Amino acid sequence: VDIFIPTIFSPNNDGNNDIVCVFGSCISTLNFEVFNRWGEKVFETTDPEACWDGTQNNKELNSGVYVYKVVVLLNDGNEIIKSGNITLVK
Repeated sequence: VDIFIPTIFSPNNDGNNDIVCVFGSCISTLNFEVFNRWGEKVFETTDPEACWDGTQNNKELNSGVYVYKVVVLLNDGNEIIKSGNITLVK
């Protein structure tokens, strides 16, 4: 069992790759955080159904590379901690 987080998305409201979600089966709880290049948190959720739409405080963010960190607790009790990059393309 593993989780998947896309590494690139284009939030341009065309219906394709407009949001970034944490995908995985059997997710019990999670903490998903996204940071800009200066380390400022631009998104955070503990809702496994919530996705990032490329905004911060309802303002569209610029194209660039953002860093994520996710901590997931699976239904079987296993914990997964991952971090990586997400590229936002306009």
